[in-house]
Amino acid sequence: MRIPTYVGEIIVVGVILSGVALAAHGGVWEWVGSLAVLFSFCHAQISDRMAEKEAKKNTPEIHCWKWSLRYFIAKESLWFVYFLAHGSYAALAGVILFLMYPFWRRFWRSLYPL
Repeated sequence: MRIPTYVGEIIVVGVILSGVALAAHGGVWEWVGSLAVLFSFCHAQISDRMAEKEAKKNTPEIHCWKWSLRYFIAKESLWFVYFLAHGSYAALAGVILFLMYPFWRRFWRSLYPL
């Protein structure tokens, strides 16, 4: 039985964030941060898939879909600076994972087009 792609992505991100939380020895707050990042990642997965669908339409229903990636990169870049200043390691790992995600999706879509 093959697991859905989004579930596999969540498992990989969850394992990475758990490793960071354990290595950081940040206690309960590092785990809270890890969970926040994990659910933010889940939200990003859905947002990315909706943008992929809009991009394929001859007449997109959501005209600002192209801004999704731009806002995504801008916010993650700013979060990176903020989390670095605060030493929030799970959140920093999340930013790196988030910034890598669009490249992963492009690669995935090259193998499995819509």
